[in-house]
Amino acid sequence: MKTESTNDPGSVLQEGERIFARTWKLLALRGAIAIAFAFVLLVWPDIGLTAMVALVGAFAIASGFMSGAAAFALSGAATRHRVWLAVNAILGLVVGVAVLLWPDLSAKALLYAIAIWAIAAGVIELVAAFVLPLSGTRTVLVAVGGIVLAAFGVVMFVEPGNGAIALLALVAAYALVRG
Repeated sequence: MKTESTNDPGSVLQEGERIFARTWKLLALRGAIAIAFAFVLLVWPDIGLTAMVALVGAFAIASGFMSGAAAFALSGAATRHRVWLAVNAILGLVVGVAVLLWPDLSAKALLYAIAIWAIAAGVIELVAAFVLPLSGTRTVLVAVGGIVLAAFGVVMFVEPGNGAIALLALVAAYALVRG
């Protein structure tokens, strides 16, 4: 009788695919929320700063909640991989609560809060891509997503844009990339 070793690359890869299978619906819902958020920003170009702050806060909390739910959907051997989703969840919840607690943020402060969130989430996803036991294609997708998010956050810091339309376009672009 042949038993599989926990060091066997095939069994580790299968575990990674099982992890993905248990969380993909929640992560897809997080992406759908991000795309809906971007759509609202693009359709409502004359949104006020206060409304945008409220939308960003609600989006960050919803994103954090979905990541947290995905983290707790993992069971058994997958619990050691929860940390990446849990850190991402905490990050989204902290950003969302902070933005909602300070609704009088300036446009630039809101942009920087989103930039910090994008960089941190991108780094988390990039590290997770190589730590989680995923197939080659999924590793590449998660890694590229992390790189794009982090790069987007850096661009937001380097070129914060001028005016509300630039802010709106950058925030919508972030949400589309996140989705």
